[in-house]
Amino acid sequence: MSLFTRPAETRDITASDVFGPAWQGLGRGGAMRQAATYAAIRYITDQWAQATVTVTETRGGQREIVDTPLILSKPSPTLSVWDSRVQMVAELKTRGNAFALVDDDRRYCQWIADEHVSIDESNPFAPKYRVAGTPVTLVSQGGNLLHVREQLRAGTVRGISPISAFAASFEWADLARQYGRRWFKQSSMPPAILQAKTAKVGGEVLAEVRDDFVRAAAEGKPVALPGEWDYRKITVTPEEAQFLQTIEASATEIAIIFGVPPEEVGGKAGSSRTYSNREMDQTLFRIKTLGGVSGRAEAAFSDVLPFGQELTYDLSRLERPGLLEYMRSITEQLKNGTLTLAEARRELGRRGIDATEIEQWQAWYATTKSESESDSTSRVEMPEGGTQ
Repeated sequence: MSLFTRPAETRDITASDVFGPAWQGLGRGGAMRQAATYAAIRYITDQWAQATVTVTETRGGQREIVDTPLILSKPSPTLSVWDSRVQMVAELKTRGNAFALVDDDRRYCQWIADEHVSIDESNPFAPKYRVAGTPVTLVSQGGNLLHVREQLRAGTVRGISPISAFAASFEWADLARQYGRRWFKQSSMPPAILQAKTAKVGGEVLAEVRDDFVRAAAEGKPVALPGEWDYRKITVTPEEAQFLQTIEASATEIAIIFGVPPEEVGGKAGSSRTYSNREMDQTLFRIKTLGGVSGRAEAAFSDVLPFGQELTYDLSRLERPGLLEYMRSITEQLKNGTLTLAEARRELGRRGIDATEIEQWQAWYATTKSESESDSTSRVEMPEGGTQ
């Protein structure tokens, strides 16, 4: 039976099997109903999917770039490389595990659903994997199953997701939302009080007056009541409306759990925010969160590459500055030899130029300075070592 086909019968796995016992307290959709959770996962997957892959191997004692294997550039026969990356990261962040089947030739890598994989850990030193009931071995052991984990606890090979690790926090946030709905839908407190200034009034009269008042107010008409009545509106104190702040805090908390900027998921980043603060948040997000995803993927896919090859997920395209700063960076790399002219033009998506065009360009360059060149040469070195 092929590992890339699913049999008619599969083993039933409950939500608690996948997410752990804490999931039962939340209910099937309790935690995942949080909009902030979806926003965090989407933000991470879309950002990391933009990474470029570089594969190197040792040649003559130095690391040299080699062609990217098809299992990394076109891993699936049916999905794009973008979709394949999104699948992996989404599985990691929601399930804690990403499982993929790899063919014997190490050409394709197809991600599969978590519920189709079972692990027998009765012997913790030799766990046994099954895919849809079929025994399989890990790629690292010469088999066909690739297993990437989000977080790992001692004593088990199955990873856990941020949701499972912080289930109590999600439960608290969900209860806050439920309280907020009950507050407005069921009206935990009366919005106002009608009080008779005269002697004690019977219950039927009070009910009739109340209904007349509500009916007139709902229709937007002036309220006319017999006798002397005092109307007093009840306002909700900040303490009683704490659930509003609680909902906001839960979104911020979810952002912390997933390692994303709070404002990206509807949370609150704090006051006195400046552009430099937000830029630093994005830098830390790329280092801490996306760097963690890259590290997991690099460690896992090293088992499917030929011996001696290493891969790196480059996220520098997410850090590209403004156009002028970017061109200054290209100019500096041309000066110090980091880039050749041909490489710089390819970086800009432009064709190479022939010898005649190079000669014309050099003649133009000798008499014309670009914006970046003008700034970089504005300080002229003096013979004595000073500047002018």
